[in-house]
Amino acid sequence: MKQLTGKVAVVTGAASGIGLALARAFAAEGMRLVLADVEEDALGEAVDGLARAGAEVLGVPTDVSLAESVEALAARTYECFRAAHLVCNNAGVATPGDPW
Repeated sequence: MKQLTGKVAVVTGAASGIGLALARAFAAEGMRLVLADVEEDALGEAVDGLARAGAEVLGVPTDVSLAESVEALAARTYECFRAAHLVCNNAGVATPGDPW
């Protein structure tokens, strides 16, 4: 998919599981990556691993349950890459009052 090469993908919950798998798939397509996760150590490991594999990647510690944290993620994305072409809101968050 040459149309993805050089585009920017933002993935929340990107330090492990489905989020990390998405990030790896996007990197394989030549996309630049912004990884967001609340787990800072795991996020750092994910960023380092993708960078070692040749991806252009930025890690941003983010708690998606806090609007100001998500706004900071957007600001860092645009500061670094000047765009976001694909956003995967993969992080799962339960809030007080959720029925589950």
